[in-house]
Amino acid sequence: MRILLVGWGTTGDVYPLLALSERLSKEHHVRVCAPSIYKDRISQIGIDYYEVGTTFDLKEFHQTMDTLIRMRDPMGPLVLIAKEGILRHGEKWYHDCLEAMNGYDLVICHSIDIPAQEAAIRLGIPWITVTYCPGFIKTPDNAPYPFPNYSRTFNRFVWGLVKLRLRYAIDPLFNQFISSVGGNPRSSVASEEMYSPYMNLVAASPAICPSAELSPNHKTTGVWFLSEQNYTPPSDLVNFLEDGPPPIIISFGSMGGSDGLETTQILIDAIKMTNQRAVIQAGWGLLGAQDTEEDVYCTEYVPHGWLFPKGSCVIHHGGAGTTAAVCKAIVPSIVVPHIGDQFYWGKRLFNIGVAPKSLPRRNLTAKRLAGRIQQVMNSHAFTENAESLGAQMDSEDGLTTAVNLIESFPVSQQ
Repeated sequence: MRILLVGWGTTGDVYPLLALSERLSKEHHVRVCAPSIYKDRISQIGIDYYEVGTTFDLKEFHQTMDTLIRMRDPMGPLVLIAKEGILRHGEKWYHDCLEAMNGYDLVICHSIDIPAQEAAIRLGIPWITVTYCPGFIKTPDNAPYPFPNYSRTFNRFVWGLVKLRLRYAIDPLFNQFISSVGGNPRSSVASEEMYSPYMNLVAASPAICPSAELSPNHKTTGVWFLSEQNYTPPSDLVNFLEDGPPPIIISFGSMGGSDGLETTQILIDAIKMTNQRAVIQAGWGLLGAQDTEEDVYCTEYVPHGWLFPKGSCVIHHGGAGTTAAVCKAIVPSIVVPHIGDQFYWGKRLFNIGVAPKSLPRRNLTAKRLAGRIQQVMNSHAFTENAESLGAQMDSEDGLTTAVNLIESFPVSQQ
């Protein structure tokens, strides 16, 4: 087949698609559409690349993150992400995708990437969506976060309320865009109809997420990890890791904000309060400092699969990909959720017993973070539960499951 994958979003959204594209390319012609910030990584994989969208503006991203982090109503961030992250440059994204998709048999894109979906629909190409958070999929088995699971009747009622709020807050934004490009408005675009009616791949671990009765178009595969076989760590990082006990790893990934220096100081102060060693990854938030304590090492990008297993625990934002990588590395977590589904993942890890209660970014202080660190260091239960969870994840092969589902997809009949 000729398969086109569209990479929308931050690193945690795009890298799993790159892992899938790399695996699919062994038997099929594959093209990846993504913003220019991912061009070099795609070139390393050796996949056909087509640039879409506008140039990434880090300063603009930080300003948006500042606003998102302060919001307490879950609907607020969704509206802002729809406006700024999807629709602000949606017309260019749509037209770039139209050009890139010509001649392809199948399109695979993010479940929230409405412009790419509409481009596939306009061209009559079958499209599959990908989602990383099953907590956003309507099911009577589980209530939407943060509601508790009292009963299936209660869950249906709450999902109805969520759908109603989305219909008035988000759907008009998407439908206005869909109409502007000549598409047919959807009745529940921000809930059920954001997923492909043909097939939606849920790239999440069954070991982390509770089992649920999903509609037939949703297929849980397991996590998709991008390999980093050719990575060579810097020698000073290797020396730091060897010069003492396993450090705490700190990684907020693609989460930004204009307060990188302030955040860094909070992290370092918490590490000093607990007499720990730490490795701080810069990420998009530009964390780290030039002059730090000798027990703190600041670094640029280091593959999670290489670094996380070398830590005593990982302090992270709770992104879907980072969460899965920490669990696979068999180490406990301390989750500092910033936005969106990160609160869901923090709650899941707390329920499983591999992390203490989440500490939202807007409430982050050195004292509070130090308290979470002490909880993990003073209890063997977190490590024991992490070992059990990691063993369960070892039996999963998300990429193979996904490829088998895609190859069995009846493209000619759509």
